[in-house]
Amino acid sequence: MLHERGVRVLVLEARDRAGGRAYTLRTQTGAYPVELGAEFIHGKADSTMQLLRECGEGTLPIGEPLDDVWEATERVLRGVRMNGEDRSVDAFLRGLGAAQADRARMLIEGFDAAITSDASIIAIAKEWQGTGNDTRARPANGYEPVMHHLARALGDRIRYNAPVREVEWSHDGVVVDGIRAKHAVITVPIGVLRARSIRFTPDLADGTQRAIDAVAMGPVVKVVLEFKSVFWDQAFFEAPGGCGFRTVWSRMPQPAPVLVAWAGGDAAARLIASGADPVGTALDTCARIFPGTGVHSQLVRAYFHDWQADPYACGAYSYLRVNGGDAREELTQPVQQRLFFAGEAACPQDAGTVAGALESGYRAARQVMASGGENRPRR
Repeated sequence: MLHERGVRVLVLEARDRAGGRAYTLRTQTGAYPVELGAEFIHGKADSTMQLLRECGEGTLPIGEPLDDVWEATERVLRGVRMNGEDRSVDAFLRGLGAAQADRARMLIEGFDAAITSDASIIAIAKEWQGTGNDTRARPANGYEPVMHHLARALGDRIRYNAPVREVEWSHDGVVVDGIRAKHAVITVPIGVLRARSIRFTPDLADGTQRAIDAVAMGPVVKVVLEFKSVFWDQAFFEAPGGCGFRTVWSRMPQPAPVLVAWAGGDAAARLIASGADPVGTALDTCARIFPGTGVHSQLVRAYFHDWQADPYACGAYSYLRVNGGDAREELTQPVQQRLFFAGEAACPQDAGTVAGALESGYRAARQVMASGGENRPRR
């Protein structure tokens, strides 16, 4: 948006590719996308849909994920007192029966990547009252075409393999690893900010730092398995008790020979702490779901990216901690009209989604324009 309006921009990208937590590979034949990061389209996602249209890309519908669990969780969350004292998801669920609490916890962990002893029940309930949990489609060819489209528009204004170490800022402008500019849009994931991987000089104001500390990065373990054939006929599967993964899904109604094993939040944390091989655990889970199929012998290839160990992510996506309140709104506020935060964690309406990341970027771009003057990076 800034580039199209004549503002001189420079993107410092830590990775050797564009996209960050949207990371698309292809199956061995190249016929189908393999999404190691973002996969679905949540809510209305106007920004996402507009970019897909610009790319000439379409979407694929998906089946309703685990209808009974979904509806039961929505009913449970309607019991949250929005104006009451905030507490953790765990504390709220302790007031329910064991079976009801377990079903709700499974979906909250899986959908929100939440550590339930830390996550705000009010924030979770507010999200579920909105449209962000309405998941009906995925990009037909993955998110890669969107990322390439955005990158092509900037051309050589993206500098790859350039992780930022220090941001110096003042009323006069910013210096980012020796590069001077009038403004900086900070788009690193909240996990990177919480890890203090980037040094801000001077330190960020108390309000901004408190907001960063109030938003946590949830863990996810996602394994994509490519098989010789399609031996299933539905979109989503709930794994039997005792499996390392709670949920498995396919690309149905598209008959792609790919299954995704997914664990989020506490379930992911337990899997990581166990030291078990994620791929082996995913295969064992699928073998429990499809007994007698010979799942292990059907495997062609497995795909996995460890987002928790990735220093440029430090987790999958964000959730609001207990008493986090308006932390996401605080992250939308410029710092002295020099620093502007963007990314899914800085989007109050659609946090945790690609649409939220895009909307936060457009918001930050508008704020830069409104702050006056061009942004001219120079050595």
